[in-house]
Amino acid sequence: MYSVGIDLSSSPKRTSIFVGMDCSGTLTRLSLFKEAEEVLEMLEERRPEVVAVDVPLGLPSGLHCLEESCPCKPSNGRKGRAGEVELAQMGIGCFFTNKRSIIKPLIYRGIKFRKLLVERGYRVIEVYPYATKVMVFGDQMPSKNKPEALGYLRTNLPLLVQGAEEYSKGLNHDKCDAILTAYTANLFLRRETDSLGNEEEGAIAVPRLQKASRNGRLTYA
Repeated sequence: MYSVGIDLSSSPKRTSIFVGMDCSGTLTRLSLFKEAEEVLEMLEERRPEVVAVDVPLGLPSGLHCLEESCPCKPSNGRKGRAGEVELAQMGIGCFFTNKRSIIKPLIYRGIKFRKLLVERGYRVIEVYPYATKVMVFGDQMPSKNKPEALGYLRTNLPLLVQGAEEYSKGLNHDKCDAILTAYTANLFLRRETDSLGNEEEGAIAVPRLQKASRNGRLTYA
């Protein structure tokens, strides 16, 4: 089994990140790309069982766009997608997918990107790497806007993901997110994730929470 995690930027003008993992969860590839065609070439080399993308891949029920000028309205009775509401109930902050979203270009690109991969025969799931970070590292993880946050991830990601130590010195937050996205995809293949939300709006895969361990981290079923 081979899994891929993608940290997708809002525009092909900006760099996105591709991470591949083998069946044991070992990081085997970390590459940069801009155009979708580059991703397709990398995917064809291994034909992964699942491709995880770290952006919203669907819209709330009732919406067919995010333009405020359009009369379409959400029919789900929520301020975002069901999975995003569940994240908020867990105390995990996220951007809600609605017509006031500040990440509209990213959402549009994510939906288009998913459609392209599905048409090529790939199984695509949505992952929220911040949720994975919170659930794996718990309160020990410094806030992303603190200077020590990146150092923490550079130290601890190699303990979580075999093969990440090769890239640890050059990791930035986007590369860390891509690795965590691939890590969650690997958990998904091992049936060690839970699904938040629903397929109609785009379900979000998160690590399966079992219990808190004595060192403050979380362990999984």
